[in-house]
Amino acid sequence: MEFKNILIHLDHSSGCQNRLTIAFELARKFDAKLTGLFIVPDYVVPSYVEAQISVDLITDVTEKAVAKARDKLAGYQKLADDAGVTMEAHVVEGQVIPILREHTKYSDLLLLGQDQPEDPDNSSYGLADALLFEGACACVVVPHSGKLEAPGKRVLLTWNASRESARALREAMPFLTRAETVVVLSSEPDDGDSQTARGHPHARELDRLLKSHGIESVSSGISDPDISTTDAIIGQAADMNADMIIMGAYGHARLREIILGGVTRDLLKQSPVPLFLAH
Repeated sequence: MEFKNILIHLDHSSGCQNRLTIAFELARKFDAKLTGLFIVPDYVVPSYVEAQISVDLITDVTEKAVAKARDKLAGYQKLADDAGVTMEAHVVEGQVIPILREHTKYSDLLLLGQDQPEDPDNSSYGLADALLFEGACACVVVPHSGKLEAPGKRVLLTWNASRESARALREAMPFLTRAETVVVLSSEPDDGDSQTARGHPHARELDRLLKSHGIESVSSGISDPDISTTDAIIGQAADMNADMIIMGAYGHARLREIILGGVTRDLLKQSPVPLFLAH
């Protein structure tokens, strides 16, 4: 599979510029159609003040929010035109997660922003958490700050022989097969994923699988028992000057309050480079 349909979430945040830059690079890299969605949330009136707020006021607030979004979107559209990229972008009213979830069914890749608590215009909070489990395609979470390169030349692939790792590996094949450098950072197999994990030659089989796709990789491991997995991943990414980290997302979606695995949660906040995630 190739990434021929890329969906990007747009908002008013300062970090959206990084997201667009990466989206333009990927659209060129994969000769993909780029679709941008700027979602204006429904205006929710608390029940205890419903009687005091008129329908006209709600309509006025919504219309102003839509107009502001359209003005911003016009600027984003000009950036795309200047970059020589065709972007079909829309302002949509409604709830962000359900709208993005539906659009992922017809997309190959979703670009989201990293949470940015200090920016009141950032609307990325909780999106990756939800859409990793509710969405229908893999996600790339783009850092909100820093100068980013086009992702995919120097890739760090994290691996712990779990189902999630295997899913991320397969979903990320369009990146891995084009990469100049692939480093595999391995941790111990997750015995909870398979009762036979201890006796399985995971490293050898992973190398065989990658080579069958023409991917030459360098293997590494977490050698310092006193360092956290998150710090090991970020450290390895820095050492190799990675421009992308690929990993499986761990957690459960039995409740709406999604409980993410610790490493996934940490990297969503801290990754210094685009983070490719699949569940």
